[in-house]
Amino acid sequence: MEAFAGTLDVFEAFFDNARIGLALADLSGRYLRVNASYAELVGSAAEDLVGVALADVLRGADGEPLELRTLPSTGQPSLSSEQSHVHPDGSVVWVLHGVALVLGGDGAPGWYAVSAQDITERRHAEQDLRKLTAVLSEQAARDPLTGLANRALLGERLRGALASDARSGGSTGVMFLDLDGFKDVNDRHGHAAGDAVLRGVADRLRVGVRPSDTVARVGGDEFVILVENATDAGLEALSSRLRRAVCAPFEVAGQTLNVGVSVGVARADRGAMTPQDLLSRADARMYDAKRGTH
Repeated sequence: MEAFAGTLDVFEAFFDNARIGLALADLSGRYLRVNASYAELVGSAAEDLVGVALADVLRGADGEPLELRTLPSTGQPSLSSEQSHVHPDGSVVWVLHGVALVLGGDGAPGWYAVSAQDITERRHAEQDLRKLTAVLSEQAARDPLTGLANRALLGERLRGALASDARSGGSTGVMFLDLDGFKDVNDRHGHAAGDAVLRGVADRLRVGVRPSDTVARVGGDEFVILVENATDAGLEALSSRLRRAVCAPFEVAGQTLNVGVSVGVARADRGAMTPQDLLSRADARMYDAKRGTH
């Protein structure tokens, strides 16, 4: 009996002083006892948790209360959940809970053992990683100088638009733009001035199209605009408007710089063209327009 009492004393000391959160609950799923570490993690006083249902504190991955009754029937040794707890000072702590069914001496279910550990730093690291991944993915799809879509993103969106047209019977237009006189700007005023003009062109194109349209930079001074739900009249009006916008003077470092633009337009109905064929047709018409200016 003395050895048994000593074992209980050791358990009591371990339970109360453990640095991880520990709790016991009865088979109805209500807390019988919690240690100080557990109470601190969930942001409540230990005495306030006794008698509270575990389901009011723990949630599953889907946000629903954990179904502790499923443990014996499924044969699972334990359940786990992650959730945030708002402390009285307003801080938020993420806690990983583990719940295990403990059998009594007769082999029948006796109570639930609950453990808890602080995973706030891990959750923050995961969130930071997700944000970084999103930023890198966005950067990989954008032209670094202008922030416009790059060739890869344009191709992805063009494939999607043509596939949608094949199902719906819609129409997609592509506008290929190549700046005229841009080499002279670079040669006479330097690449910094040229870059400023390219950024200015990008801004004017971005402002001049609908939110649903995609503006991409696909080469040094080449731009492409993807226009969904396009009509011939709409493409012609857009082309005229963008020509005027691009040809307006640019003020760069106290200098007035001018470029022109040649535009080629092509349209595909019902997704009847491949992305490359549609781009090639618009490109060829752009060169026809460029030859006509000389």
